[in-house]
Amino acid sequence: MAKATSFGTVVALIRAAEDLLIKKAGQTSPLDRVSTLRGVYYGTEWSLDYKVESARSQGGARIRNVGFLTYTGGSLPADPRPAFSGTTLLADLQASQSIHDRGRGIDIGHMLIGLEVRASQVLRTRNFPGQGGTGLEIVTWLGDLGGGAANLARRRILRPTGVEVIFHNRTSDYGVMDNLEGDAAGYLVGCGTTPGGPPQYPPGKGIADVLANYLPLGSKAEWAQRAARFASALGGTVSAKGIGNQAAPIDKLADKLYEFAVWYAATRWVPSGELLGPAAEKACQHMKGAAREVATVFVTTLSSAIAHPPNAIDAAGPYPGQSATGPCASTLLKTASTNVGAVRQQLDQWVRELGHLFQ
Repeated sequence: MAKATSFGTVVALIRAAEDLLIKKAGQTSPLDRVSTLRGVYYGTEWSLDYKVESARSQGGARIRNVGFLTYTGGSLPADPRPAFSGTTLLADLQASQSIHDRGRGIDIGHMLIGLEVRASQVLRTRNFPGQGGTGLEIVTWLGDLGGGAANLARRRILRPTGVEVIFHNRTSDYGVMDNLEGDAAGYLVGCGTTPGGPPQYPPGKGIADVLANYLPLGSKAEWAQRAARFASALGGTVSAKGIGNQAAPIDKLADKLYEFAVWYAATRWVPSGELLGPAAEKACQHMKGAAREVATVFVTTLSSAIAHPPNAIDAAGPYPGQSATGPCASTLLKTASTNVGAVRQQLDQWVRELGHLFQ
């Protein structure tokens, strides 16, 4: 095999990986295979995410793995390397996370982790305390865009920064097109009639099959309706003109993004020492405004894609201007400005609370 360069070749790559996992690892259930393949990208010591994050900070990479372990229900994916031995599949899959095909795109890692998490009713429906949403929301759009809101707030400590950098950046982070498309796919691939619902695999079919049905390879029906179905799952009232009740989902998503942004900053940058002292509270003062701007762009982007199918889910201007700062409403980040030890105690308490979700 080789690195995938199109929607068709990434489906073929996943099919080849599934065949080996069935034959050499005995993974006859697609639920097992989707977990194993998700681990190629996230949450394991052999994952692409761990490789990238370790280059920045070994401790940060481990913290991220703990997060992925939590959000996916507490089970570590099986190691695919024995089944892939003698092939280039692991490297090929990791080189094929973000696929761009004739102006369209998708992040395969986002699709896989969403597909995996949807198999758990708890992870689909229960909010994680202090983090703004469910496991499904966090591993898809909430993690991407809430992290983006935190990043935007942190940037604004130093200089005025427009929200567009969260949706268009050279590092392919946060709200770039392939991430948003992967988030939509995480909700919709193999979902039947229920976006965000339990994955459905026809008898004898697997991940490659339901992905092929979603992508515009044969029938284009699922691809053409993806923005509308994704927006409906997030509370949008959808018509051929777009999202009719934009104010309501913006309000709802802004609150969620703010809550996750606080968590993201506190767990990623406070323990690492990257956000300490007065900077923690200053970033907090920007977060509510940043979260609302990101929510606004996200909802208007979905609305535009609905009105112009099958356009990419890709943000475009005009973008809202930079919001004014407000008082820091997060006790956690206020405390981080003066007492990092207390923040770490609070994080430990939340970790214990998260464990109760799976009992």
